[in-house]
Amino acid sequence: MKLTIISLVIFFYITASLFLFSSCKRSVRWLSIALLLFASQKYLIYKYVGGAFFAPELPSPVLLLMELLYGALILLFFLLLLKDACLLLLWLSRSFGASWALPIPQTRLKFGLLALALSLGLGVWGTWQSIRVPDIHTVELRLANLPPGLDGFSIVQLTDLHIGSILNREWLQQVVDKTNSVSPDLIVLTGDAIDGRVEDLAEEVAPFAGLRAKHGVYGVTGNHEHYWNGTEWSAFLEELQVTMLDNTHRVLTIGEDKLVLAGISDPVERRFGGEGPNIVEALAGAPDAPRILLGHRPSDAPSHAPYVDVHLAGHTHGGMVFFLRPLIALFNNGFVAGEYTVGSMKLYVSPGAGVWSGFSFRIGVPSAITRLVLRAG
Repeated sequence: MKLTIISLVIFFYITASLFLFSSCKRSVRWLSIALLLFASQKYLIYKYVGGAFFAPELPSPVLLLMELLYGALILLFFLLLLKDACLLLLWLSRSFGASWALPIPQTRLKFGLLALALSLGLGVWGTWQSIRVPDIHTVELRLANLPPGLDGFSIVQLTDLHIGSILNREWLQQVVDKTNSVSPDLIVLTGDAIDGRVEDLAEEVAPFAGLRAKHGVYGVTGNHEHYWNGTEWSAFLEELQVTMLDNTHRVLTIGEDKLVLAGISDPVERRFGGEGPNIVEALAGAPDAPRILLGHRPSDAPSHAPYVDVHLAGHTHGGMVFFLRPLIALFNNGFVAGEYTVGSMKLYVSPGAGVWSGFSFRIGVPSAITRLVLRAG
């Protein structure tokens, strides 16, 4: 409901900015307004026509068209916001005697066409960026207490794939093949792997069973697994050889050294009768060794810092669009993408590998298969 209201506000602002004092033909104006209203109500269309907001049952081309139009709408909104802010500044400066002009078309129609063309062009690009098979992004994490025997230990993090309405088995198979190509020591899934029910997506997520790492494949649930029965998804992923860590840990033996890998549930689990995250329970009985925590959301990282050396998270999609990153950070305790130092703990927030139907759009924030290499500090 909140997203629908926000979309309506954006629609009304664009309409007023482009057409309130426009001299274009009435038929063109009303047709344009109708198209803008259609694009802005993507969420209602998904809910009432597609049957579900998170995983609408609509053909992929229709979904991609809706995502493209909605992304272009958001870009158009910010372009017009910038234009109107500049016009306001121009008006204020002229009231104090300035005589400068803006280097943009002065008529609403000309600027509207220019902004619309730019928004649609970037919309196509942003939609393509969101659905392409991501590249492998390598990051080195330096840990002060890392034993020499673990220096160079590699972990591939896959997060926020959202297999379902838009991304399918063929796409996932390519991600699995790319992941295996770097021969990781460990593979971890940090939530939101799916968008849909097990009975509908069993074949689509089957490639997860092909993930290969020297020390295994582990995962935790994100909020989206719980929207579609988190307990059932955890059990099914276990069948695909993904060891799920639900407030528990495993001790990995690498040569003469040990590494503790712990996982916590997503907080949304509490809405569905579950316990929710419990890091104390997850680490109960863990030995004194380097500790890595898998937890879908980065927002609670400060409360985890006293317990672990590394926290791997996702959830934010890296902010999706570069100028939205401060807004996304605001809702995630300041953490949106990349490496952070929280106390003595390293937090890494992956930008994610996939997209979801809420906002399938990326500009300046490419998706990634994240390869993390541990280094002695």
